[in-house]
Amino acid sequence: MKSFVCCALLLSFSLADLSAQQQHPVRFEAEDVTQPSDAWQTNRFSDSKWNLWSTDKDADKKWSGGVVLQSPRVEKDRNSPTDGAPPLHTVIRDLAPGKYYAELGGVARPIGVSFDGRTWQKLESSRGNLGLVEVGERGFELWVDDRYASATNPGSCYYDYLEFTPLPDPNRKPKVVGYAKTRVTERLNRGLLAMPAGEGSIYLGWRLLAEDPKDVAFNVYRHTENTSQIKLNESPLTTTTDFVDERPVAGRVNRYAIAAVVDGRELARSESVAAEVANDPQHHLTIKLDGEHTFSKCGLADLDGDGSFDFVIKQPGGNVDPYEKYWKPSPATFKIEAYLADGSFLWRHDLGWAIEHGIWYSPMIVHDLDGDGKAEVCLKAGQGDRRDAEGRVFTGPEHLLVLDGMTGKERARVDWIPREHFPEYNRASRNQMCVAYLDGKTPSLLIERGTYDTMHVQAFEFRNDRLRSLWNWSDAEEGGGRYRGQGAHSMHAVDVDGDGRDEVFLGSSVLDDNGVGLWSTGFGHPDHHYVGDIDPAHPGLEVYYGMETRQDKNGCCLVDAATGEILWGLDFPTRHVHSTGMCADLDPAVPGWECYSSDTDREKKSEKRWLFDARGNLLRSDLDWGFGRPAVYWDADPQREIIGSGKILKYTGGEFPIGIAGSIIGFADILGDWREEFITSVAGELRIYTTTIPAKDRRVCLMQDPLYRMDVCIQAMGYTQCPMVSVNAEL
Repeated sequence: MKSFVCCALLLSFSLADLSAQQQHPVRFEAEDVTQPSDAWQTNRFSDSKWNLWSTDKDADKKWSGGVVLQSPRVEKDRNSPTDGAPPLHTVIRDLAPGKYYAELGGVARPIGVSFDGRTWQKLESSRGNLGLVEVGERGFELWVDDRYASATNPGSCYYDYLEFTPLPDPNRKPKVVGYAKTRVTERLNRGLLAMPAGEGSIYLGWRLLAEDPKDVAFNVYRHTENTSQIKLNESPLTTTTDFVDERPVAGRVNRYAIAAVVDGRELARSESVAAEVANDPQHHLTIKLDGEHTFSKCGLADLDGDGSFDFVIKQPGGNVDPYEKYWKPSPATFKIEAYLADGSFLWRHDLGWAIEHGIWYSPMIVHDLDGDGKAEVCLKAGQGDRRDAEGRVFTGPEHLLVLDGMTGKERARVDWIPREHFPEYNRASRNQMCVAYLDGKTPSLLIERGTYDTMHVQAFEFRNDRLRSLWNWSDAEEGGGRYRGQGAHSMHAVDVDGDGRDEVFLGSSVLDDNGVGLWSTGFGHPDHHYVGDIDPAHPGLEVYYGMETRQDKNGCCLVDAATGEILWGLDFPTRHVHSTGMCADLDPAVPGWECYSSDTDREKKSEKRWLFDARGNLLRSDLDWGFGRPAVYWDADPQREIIGSGKILKYTGGEFPIGIAGSIIGFADILGDWREEFITSVAGELRIYTTTIPAKDRRVCLMQDPLYRMDVCIQAMGYTQCPMVSVNAEL
């Protein structure tokens, strides 16, 4: 596969201008530009020549111009080019010099292609993608042969046409320049946590912040009612950012605070947190909801500017999928609710019947967009009750809505991407959001419509209660179909090239920070994709894909995040790699992160499961992990632990039976030191599960890793996957 990297700039334009951006392909019928003509015969099938076939049933619908070159049956790979039909030589002289995306039409089975007549490769994609080609003054040449057999469906291969789409101008849009002079980040406090750890002890954990000096140390203080604070540590703590109080005061509320020590001087003490002595360890904190409902999504952000993470939930639980086979009428309307870290209920916003009861209809993002230190809540909204007789919503106004995080009052709105650009209800009902730092400093809000077919993206800056358009993008801009239908179950931002500006992962394709295509594998829709420092031996970041769309190979693969180059992949067909998979460092004996996926049959059952190492070596195929398991940093080592059967499990053996209740909603480093928490939904409760295992080292709060923070941000919408980090924790 060939890939490209664009350096491009930004232009703000309306959706009405998209047609002007579209790239128009040039098509050549294979029989018109191919020789030798005696390599085929007309409407006659044989074992030694191509068939110029026009009498196929519905040929005018199946084949360009109603004609196709059909090879003899290929039962197995051929040993010599003289076997079967002769190689074909295509020569195109009247194509203007330049760079094009080239596509070979008619590829239903593998076909051999060569750019020099000597070195051959198997072309297997149903879209016949030849990649990016450069056409010179002498035109374009391609050799085609019937030398490769399909592993699952042997038969003839087909050569219908060649289509060339000009490479879009990489300078058609200027770079984004936002309002921020320095990067807008959350001003976090220490996130001090106190939890009964069993046997009468109390565990304390707190954040190490990115702005802390490398040699920062900490003192720990305790007091009870009517007593002064006493220091619990003999010397300042430097190894970890946690502490176990082995002798708290029984029968009293123990209150704890910490203070940083820099250059031998103690700084201001933190706000105190309380815990009581208990014989059994406590594994979760509870926020009582304003009602006995469950919830399906949770956004984490600082709503009031106090440095703690607050919670914005979407309730009730449950999900309606737009696909006809799974769709059902919405049982209720979604409500958005906001709660402070201390459990205080702030407000409720009803999305109404214009927004159906599913994640695809109701994306939500919670983030500080205007840099005032307080997060906004961003929603897709409608108006009125637009349901038809069955309960679907086909019409009516749609908006991007920005609410004040503390009050729930509207601060800005613009029209959502129109439905009219999309072929049908299912395709039009796929909506997503994310936050991206397109200029490296200013948080921009992105919205998307379309995943499996047509795709449109818009980027906005929110400032002074206004949404300013930054750029619009459509797959039609890129031409050739390489970006069409390349969406995923989430859209997220990652700086893949290290320039400080975020690129945008749509799924199997990536947009550069200025709203032009950066690269696309052309593989279609991935059910899961994870971006991070998966293989520490490979420079930069990688992305691990599990492809829902049927693939002849590379249904599970690792790709260079900056270029789209395939680093390794499965070399046999997959039908539908399903659900979340997993990408996590599980085994300290194996370098990098392990990657897990599972393929499915028609009933979404499968015995095909694979756990790979970071270099693509198969580690195991016998794991009973279904279509994926979540994993979190939980104990004291730099590997993640697996969540399953109400327990925390170590891949290398052992478990932590903490009694998990409810549906798991999200994962993040919310409180305490760098280990992770996870959120579950229990009727009437939001539960935060956290570790009380003493740490062995200290690390900066994961929420200050931009890649990790943006992955947590998108857990408020789309399908939930465990967040990744930009630096492998074991290094």
